[in-house]
Parts: sequence; structure tokens; C-alpha cells
Amino acid sequence: MSFLLGIDKGTSVIKAVVFDTSGTACGVAQRRVQVLQPKAGWHEEDPRATWALCVAVVQDALAEAGISGADIAAIGIAGHMGGAWLIDAEGQPVRNAICWPDNRAQSDQVAMEEVGLLKEVFALSGNGLMPGITAMLLGWLSRHEPETLAQARSVLCAKDYLRFCLTGVVATDPSDVSFVPGDIDGRMHSPRVMELCGASAWIGKLPQILPSGDIAGTITAAAAAETGLREGTPVVTGLGDACANAIGVGAIRPGAALTVLGTSCLNSQVMTSPERAPEGLGFLFAMPLDRYLRILPNTSGTIAFDWFLERFGAPVTEHGTTDFAALERQAAAVSRGAEGVIFIPYVNGSGVLAPFFDTLARGSFFGVGSHTGYDHLLRAVYEALCFATRDCFEAMSTRPRSLVLTGGGAKSAFWAQMFADICGVPIEIASVEESGALGVALLAGMAAGLWPDLETAAAATTHVAARYEPNPGASSDYDGWFDLYRQSRDVYRTYSSARAALAAEGEVAA
Repeated sequence: MSFLLGIDKGTSVIKAVVFDTSGTACGVAQRRVQVLQPKAGWHEEDPRATWALCVAVVQDALAEAGISGADIAAIGIAGHMGGAWLIDAEGQPVRNAICWPDNRAQSDQVAMEEVGLLKEVFALSGNGLMPGITAMLLGWLSRHEPETLAQARSVLCAKDYLRFCLTGVVATDPSDVSFVPGDIDGRMHSPRVMELCGASAWIGKLPQILPSGDIAGTITAAAAAETGLREGTPVVTGLGDACANAIGVGAIRPGAALTVLGTSCLNSQVMTSPERAPEGLGFLFAMPLDRYLRILPNTSGTIAFDWFLERFGAPVTEHGTTDFAALERQAAAVSRGAEGVIFIPYVNGSGVLAPFFDTLARGSFFGVGSHTGYDHLLRAVYEALCFATRDCFEAMSTRPRSLVLTGGGAKSAFWAQMFADICGVPIEIASVEESGALGVALLAGMAAGLWPDLETAAAATTHVAARYEPNPGASSDYDGWFDLYRQSRDVYRTYSSARAALAAEGEVAA
């Protein structure tokens, strides 16, 4: 039997997963990534330490699967996007890698916004800027670390660095280029975007762009000795994590929609062309098959749920962990609409990126009365994240006909049914849990000749574990509450602006 290896380099965890040709995970290993913060707001990694973690998880995954490296037909790598992993002419890291949550370039972004440059960047790339986006970081390095510019030979993203360690090949793919950001129409780097971000000096250091599913290189003798993989095993170029997750759950056809219930809820839809609506908001990534992934993120995803439980408490199991079954029973005992309580879930200190952009937007409970108790507030939080997801999808040019739900919260049948009722579309739960690793493993399997095309690969490996149809009566009730939710969030945006001004006068946290 042939096996495939998918490596998923996340922001906080790196995973290696061995899959068989049915998409079953036969061996899974993960290690936490060590985050370095030399200054407040900085987010770095030691590339050598991250490579060592990659070696360890590959060894562990092979051991758990009970196979050797010789049984792996091909390898794919996914990774978090943005950031800057810089190597010199000898392939050695020039400095610590900088990752996307880094905000050292925040003042630079504010300055660009003040003179209207963000609009031009979005028109070219289809992406809103973030301080941790690659071009912004390179502009900052040009001004603050000229010695780094002088030493660096190549600018890589996270997955590209690990693939370089495995194969010795310097390259990237169109999905990661999207978040540099690049020219989304040409699916290539954009000299103009680099110029706007003050990063023109780095243009010659950007790597060649190879198709995501092409064989970029093969395992070197040195990498084989470290990992236990077979020398000569093909490694495909790979994908940024957002696109890898979509492919891993089978969201590849135009119109397919996916919501990842994570710290930020990523609400994504597959497009046949580089759709930019709504203008100036969210992200747009190049996918295989000449398709695109349009993303409107709710930056206050499960972080809002975690905030509520930390502040107001939660029932625990006999093992001392949060009792989510008990939480669901408490929330289910409250009627739809949380008996008049609406939660605006904007608790993320960075504000809101979609379906509008407002760094000052903050959250609140509306409709609290003398009858309001913990259970009402709890249900309002559950409902709010569903409202926020619908809010993002309704801002897109087309509404999805169904929605794949992934992430930890997708395991909750109670919440999945609520998503169906509020969003008014069927909710599907994918059977695979390691969707990012599977997405790039499918590309690897195609390159190895196991499947003729991506559609065949997805059909053979991705399956629906559960499906939840919207309840017509519940959906009708929720339409009214959703309208009130949107009215409330608009009112609270005005309050948030005034609140920030008062907070600045009083020198308190905004």
C-alpha cells in the first residue's frame, strides 16, 4: 500500500500526518512551536529549532503508522501564510523568522492608510494589509535592519523554508504569493505592491513561483538521514494553510464554502475568478485549478467563547476540563434569541476586519434585563458567532448553498444545527480532522500518480461525517434576530469610536 505524508506548519503547532489512499490518518504527531517575543508585539521563531521540530514529528508519525520512510510515495507541506523566513546564499537563516501575528510594522500600515495607499494595494492584490504580511515586514527590515537586507538571498514563507530543508530547492507557490501580497490577477509577485510597502529592494530576493501541485524537489541525502524519509521521495510545492484546509475538506468546486471555527473564524468561498467584493476587506488567495479562495474573517471567533468562559466560569468534568456537554444543555434550555439578549462578539483587541473594517469596534451584551442569567448570556454567545458568520457570507457577491464547518466547535451537534438554522443553509461536517495536512497530501498523491486529478483525489478521501438541515421555523425566527444583530453592531460601532476617544483621554485600555 502507498502512503502519503502531509506536514502542516501552524502558528502554534507543527504536525506530520501519514495518510493512506482512502484519506485515513494512520500516524499523527505534533509538537508545539516555540514563539519568541524579543520585544512587545513581536512574534518570531528560530528556524533551526522549527526544522528540528519538523524532523521530530516526521519520525514520530512514521513510527505511529508503523511504516518506514520507504513507504511514503510523496510529501506535501502546508504552512501559515505571511511573515518572512530569510536565508543567505548558503541556505542558512539570516535572522529569526518573523510570523504573521507580528505587529512591528503597525505604524507603517497606519501611515499608508492615512495617505490612501491601502486602496491601491487591495486593487492589485485583493488583500487587505496586515502588519505581519510579508511586504510590510520587508519594508520595515529595509529601514531598521539594513544588514539583514545585505545578508539575505531569498525570502521564504513558513512552508517554503521547511521544503527547502527537505529538498534544497528555493521556491514558493501562488497561494503564498497571494499573501505577500502579489498581483492576484497575474498570480505573481507585484513590484508595485512591494514599492508601496517600502520593500522594492527585496524584489530580486523573491523566489521562483511553481504550481502548488508540481514536484518542487526530492528528499536530499542529508534530510533523509535526519528524518528517516527515503532519499529521492518527491515533495510538491505545497500550499498556504487556508487553501490546504479547503482542499482537505473537499471544498474545491466553485461556490463551495468553508468556515473554520478557530480563534478567528475564517469564512471562505471558492471562486472561479479573483472576486474582490466587498472592496477593501478580507483576503483573496490563488488556489489550484485556476480557482480562488475569498475569505472574510471574523477576528473574534472562538476567542469570544473562550473569553466568556474565562470571565463567567464554566462547568467542569470530573477530570477538571470544561464540560461542553453541560454548557450545551444549559444553552439549549433557553429559547431562540436568548430571550432578548444579543451579544456583539468583537472582543479581539485588533477590532474587526469583516464584513467592515474598524480597528475600534468592541463587543457588548444588548438586551440584558432583570431576568437575564448566565444561561441567557451563554446562548447569546453561541448565537453571536453564527450571526457573525452569516454577516460575512452575506457581504460576498454570492451566498453559499451549503457550508462545511471545521475546527473544534464543529464537533458540537448543538452548535452545528444552530449554524444551519441561522445561516439558512445545510451544514456539513467533514470526517477528516487534519484537513490542512490532507489537502497537501492530495496534491502529493496526484504528483505521485495515485489519482489523475484533484476532483478524483477529493472524492476518494473526503467524506461528510454529518449533515444538518436548517429548520424552517427556526430559520424564520432567526431572520428577525439577525436583522436586530446587524442594527445593534452598527450602533455599537458608533459607541466604540466615542469610547476609544474617552479611553485615550483617561489613558485606559481601549
